[in-house]
Amino acid sequence: MSAPAPSSSPAPSGGQPRGFLLLLVALSMLGPLTLNILVPSLPGLAKAFSTSRENAQLTFSLYLFGMAISQLVLGPLADRFGRRPVVLVALVTYVTASIGAHFAPTIEMLIATRVMQSFGATAGLTLGRTMIRDRYDQNSAASVIGYVTMAMVLAPMISPLLGAMIDEAFGWRAILAFCAVLGALSFALALLNLPETRPVTLVAATTRQVIERTIGLIVNIRYMAYWGASAFCSALFFCFLGTAPHLMIEVLGRSKSEYGIWFMSLSLGYMAGNFVSGRNARRLGIDTLIYWGNIAGLVGSVALLGPALMGYLHPLVLFGPAMIMSFGNGLVLPNAIAGGLGVDPAAAGAGSGLMGFGQVGVGAALSFFAAKYTEDSALPLAVLMLVCALIAHFSGWVSRQETPKQG
Repeated sequence: MSAPAPSSSPAPSGGQPRGFLLLLVALSMLGPLTLNILVPSLPGLAKAFSTSRENAQLTFSLYLFGMAISQLVLGPLADRFGRRPVVLVALVTYVTASIGAHFAPTIEMLIATRVMQSFGATAGLTLGRTMIRDRYDQNSAASVIGYVTMAMVLAPMISPLLGAMIDEAFGWRAILAFCAVLGALSFALALLNLPETRPVTLVAATTRQVIERTIGLIVNIRYMAYWGASAFCSALFFCFLGTAPHLMIEVLGRSKSEYGIWFMSLSLGYMAGNFVSGRNARRLGIDTLIYWGNIAGLVGSVALLGPALMGYLHPLVLFGPAMIMSFGNGLVLPNAIAGGLGVDPAAAGAGSGLMGFGQVGVGAALSFFAAKYTEDSALPLAVLMLVCALIAHFSGWVSRQETPKQG
């Protein structure tokens, strides 16, 4: 498939468009990789610091909250000061936090540095989508975001297995040292190659204008419908991610590496959804793909609920339905993001930040809730996933009603 035609904005100044997109893929990988690479070590962290499972879980849940809050800040800052400088400062923050986490003497210090780490890791993910929207129209942006995400998802696909292998060979602290090195390399790449893509029309925007545009998005029904579809679709994944390691490693007695291998099925499902989205976004339109993605989320949730009601637990019972759900996520997310950013292109940075806050913030809250009430059964997880799938489906319906009909 040929590359989507860019909008009237000039081609990226940092080289050919393909190189520009590859750089965005690399920067976008940092956030999800850092989130997932420590997940197999969560049971071991509780033992290492002689603390509860819930406290160890905070290194995951509060990392998500940090990602959520940082996106509220990064988006408007990028609209005000430009995409490139915000990314560079964020990467310096990430490297500093990773070093601090590596040497953390207590669980409290580890949690604090993980939150700081999340602030730095989020910039590439949030502003990568913004930079794509700077260059492409709405349907083309959905297609490009789908392809970029399909490549980016390699990070969460391999990171649990990579983290498990590093942990088993060198201990969990080596994972954080690896993150610091990766962050330093990312900073060097961005410093040398990342262009500024903020449209010229935004250069003169004042802080007040940025705030007004952000508030305008919050009160816009169409934007918030896309926001809801994106947030609760993502919550399906985060609820699963917050409970699956406990169910696999502690309840079923499987190894960390086996968890990492099973986790790859989710990434494959998500990549398949991204591929279908990239191929069909311009032909079918974003709202149609959001609809079918939400249907897949409902199917996956019901498929998990049935065995859970019967008290049956097996890796295939967990990861089979989750793979279906992940396929649906791959359809919904690129299109909901592109739809939301298309509501007001002048506020693309703020729109991306709000969208990311919804995805990660709602997911973090519900993943902690799911982990708290999950003991030796997948039933709480299945019920919560079904509720999220229903809310995402309703939000998608509202977005279709609010989308202007083509004459």
